[in-house]
Amino acid sequence: MRNLLILSLFILFISCKNDTKTGSENDASGQFLKTDNSEATDPAKLTIPSACEMINEATLQSILKISGSAVNIKEANDPSSNSAKSCFFRWEDADTPNAGILIQIQTNPVFDEYPQYISGFVAAKLTNGETALGADKPSIFKKFTAGETVGAYSYEQSRFYWNLGNNYLFMLAFNISTLGEDKMVDIGKQIVSEVNKNFATKVNQ
Repeated sequence: MRNLLILSLFILFISCKNDTKTGSENDASGQFLKTDNSEATDPAKLTIPSACEMINEATLQSILKISGSAVNIKEANDPSSNSAKSCFFRWEDADTPNAGILIQIQTNPVFDEYPQYISGFVAAKLTNGETALGADKPSIFKKFTAGETVGAYSYEQSRFYWNLGNNYLFMLAFNISTLGEDKMVDIGKQIVSEVNKNFATKVNQ
């Protein structure tokens, strides 16, 4: 079952400090990512724009071919955390109850202890996968490229992760039961590009 479990979305970014092997430097397939050792900015100095402003209704309807339904856009921030902002985008779909996507933007929650946490998190998905609650084995993640962005996605978990250096971590999750892997990746890459474009506009204002 690939339906999104809403309660699990707020514990997505568990610490990867002990889980950041990023693959052999001689990896011929190019499947793995290396942790970005660029200097990280103190998250206290960073602004996290609203995740609901990362894509508008019309663009999402166009990408996902949504017809006959408005998209309900709702902030889904965890009030106990100031290091992440989330947004649900939901619409009516006869084939998928509670159809929608979730976009989350996060800064480094363990900056003092692990400045490279952000890029290490994404890189570790490709080598170690991600174990869902109640699962015996980790889900496999694969590399995706959207423009100049390289990240990790899991078809099994309907989830994409990517980063902006060591400052921002992004997550896109789908709850659309009718998407095959190729279609999910194509749609995901379009949404990632749109998020990146709007994010750059917001943080540079």
